[in-house]
Amino acid sequence: MKKSIILLMCAIFTLAVVLTGCSKSQGGGQGARTFRLGHQAAAGTAYDILAYKFKEYVETRSNGRYKIEVYSGGTLGNDRVLIESIQAGTLDLSIVTASDMSNFARELEVQDLPFLFSSWDEVFNFLKSDFVNEFYAITDSSNITTMAFMPRGFRHATNNKGPINSPADFQGMKLRVVDSAIYVETFAALGANPQAMAWGEVYTALQQGTVDGHENTIVTTNDYRIYEVQKFMSKTGHIFAFAAVCASPTILNGLSAEDQELIRKAAVDAALEIGAEQLATENEAAVKLQAAGMQMNEVPNKQPFIDMVTPVYEKFFTTHDRRYYDGIRAAAR
Repeated sequence: MKKSIILLMCAIFTLAVVLTGCSKSQGGGQGARTFRLGHQAAAGTAYDILAYKFKEYVETRSNGRYKIEVYSGGTLGNDRVLIESIQAGTLDLSIVTASDMSNFARELEVQDLPFLFSSWDEVFNFLKSDFVNEFYAITDSSNITTMAFMPRGFRHATNNKGPINSPADFQGMKLRVVDSAIYVETFAALGANPQAMAWGEVYTALQQGTVDGHENTIVTTNDYRIYEVQKFMSKTGHIFAFAAVCASPTILNGLSAEDQELIRKAAVDAALEIGAEQLATENEAAVKLQAAGMQMNEVPNKQPFIDMVTPVYEKFFTTHDRRYYDGIRAAAR
């Protein structure tokens, strides 16, 4: 009897070892480590699509050793809260509006300089350059690891008064802008009355007339149904918009060098892939906006706008390291 019991226990132990080995070899077992990723955008929009592509790459390439849980729609807070959580190490990963990060790392304001890029090709040249890693490193001293930028598109101005064909059309217009000093200074230079405002407040502000207009990408304007409260979009293309994929350095640096590289590369690959799709999505969104009744206006001559923002550059170079601007421009060509 004792011998039978011993044999049975050995068989159970052997089976347990085999099953454990199978679980590990297949990946995604109970030992998988889970990271939380937060963003403030609605499900199914560009940030969310990027989040799930990044999740796919990390989980697949790690053979299930790492899992990512995506929290969309501001579940974990708005951009500022997400960035602060990354700094504090209470959030693992986030996708945020890159402009908002300049409040935490001032040299990043260079990305918001008006008319910094003239085409999507220039943007991709910059993002695929060696210099971009030096640019991302700006946030290291702020306890934020920036892993990638996703190109979102050129920003354009909307309002209910009429097409914008020259800077004179901006005069006195209350325009919602991103909470960034460069945005505020740019539109003040163009003669508008810029109003920095959190994105979650914009639709209501436009609906109630608290502001006359706003500026954003074509895709975002369509995704958030801004056409319901705005009649005109003028393709000013004043600033190019990016989303940033960030990680808590506390979390990232705790991984092996190989796994850090795996996650960084997954972020870059996902950002470039979904970013490339934004151009096609932008064209589709423009058609939808027009079908919904929004009038799209091609700005005939941008040079007067470029001339008007010269003081923004002059002020910027008195307080910022010019090497980041020069590096971006050299990489973009």
